[in-house]
Amino acid sequence: MILKKLATLALLAATTPGFADTITVDFEKIWDFGNGDVNAYYNGGAAADGSIGGPNLGVSFVNVSGLSNDALGPYYSNAPSMQGTAYVHDTAYMNVAAGAVGSLSLYYASPSAVVGAVKAYDGLNGTGNLLGSFDLTANTTGGYDAWNLATFAFDGTALSFDFTGSANIVGLDNISANVNAVPLPAAVWMFGAGWAAMFGAGKRRKQA
Repeated sequence: MILKKLATLALLAATTPGFADTITVDFEKIWDFGNGDVNAYYNGGAAADGSIGGPNLGVSFVNVSGLSNDALGPYYSNAPSMQGTAYVHDTAYMNVAAGAVGSLSLYYASPSAVVGAVKAYDGLNGTGNLLGSFDLTANTTGGYDAWNLATFAFDGTALSFDFTGSANIVGLDNISANVNAVPLPAAVWMFGAGWAAMFGAGKRRKQA
């Protein structure tokens, strides 16, 4: 009877969907103004300036630069995380190795409304199927001193977000997403299988 229950537990674990983790890229770093591309800093690698040590969130960037205020002048104010923000130049992507599900949230400052500011795709670097295209409204007069939270919902799993439409216009900060995680049920299955093996071995010894 116990073996049957453990087998049922293992079956349920194997067929239960995995859970998702919430990650946030906050750009909290002193960025090099002349060489500030984020690159793999949040993917266990280095930024364009060679700096390492960022949290490994499984997120990498293409043509997205970090920006910090410096002696040349304040570039922004009132950002949700003040040490660093980000901006887009050229054709730009945020790749999420594990896949983002459901929605993407970010804080932004923009002196102009932008149509197609963020696009979600189910392939890396803006490839595959388009899962959603999202617009941003203007919320500053050019000083990048007001930051609003925007949340975009989409269906499916996004492996990348195209920020090209935001290039040289929008300031970004605190980008958050729910990403696929290693399913907890796999651990439950191993736990149940281990108990089943131990119980079976004990029962055989008793019968012997």
